[in-house]
Amino acid sequence: MLEKETTRESVDRTEPDLDVYADALLLVDALERHDVDVLEELGTDTLVNLYTLLSDVQRNADGLRKDVADILLTRLHHDRPVTGPFGAVQRTTRRNRSLKDDEEVLETLEAAGIERGRVLGVDRNKVDDALDVTELSESDVYEIEEREYVRKAEVDEERKETRLQGLKDQLAATDGEEAAELREEIEELEARIQELTEFEPGSSYHTRSTSG
Repeated sequence: MLEKETTRESVDRTEPDLDVYADALLLVDALERHDVDVLEELGTDTLVNLYTLLSDVQRNADGLRKDVADILLTRLHHDRPVTGPFGAVQRTTRRNRSLKDDEEVLETLEAAGIERGRVLGVDRNKVDDALDVTELSESDVYEIEEREYVRKAEVDEERKETRLQGLKDQLAATDGEEAAELREEIEELEARIQELTEFEPGSSYHTRSTSG
């Protein structure tokens, strides 16, 4: 009951001055106006707009997520999950390794009975230098695989801003009975999401080990 009352009291919202908010609003608008369940039937210009917005949202969300994570690290002091309405987070440690000075490593290994030849490998930079002064081609010493991908080339910020302002004006004009119904739907949705995502004691959280 207390959580429900808190949800009702927090209906008044402010518009954050964040790039991710603006781009997310534009993305939601685009997703609502097009049938993204059948991407193959969308026009190229529509797909370009979707890709651009998705790219912007991802980049800005990652930036904001890092800022949030930096603050959380100062508040999480144990490797135990801390819960919120939509999930849980916990402090974890990633172990990265980098070799010390080459000569120091070689001397240390030699002192332990390991010959230098056993740990010396091919230096990629030196191979590239050798290619520059020989008639060998890259394919002679490299396994080459080419992959094509889509890269965002530019963004029409002026057009995005115009569309965004139109959406803001539309949201600001929503009042009266329609706004009350919308707020009620939002409250019910938030309550339902909280029930589905609430962390239960005994649940386990696993982190995937990654390298690099």
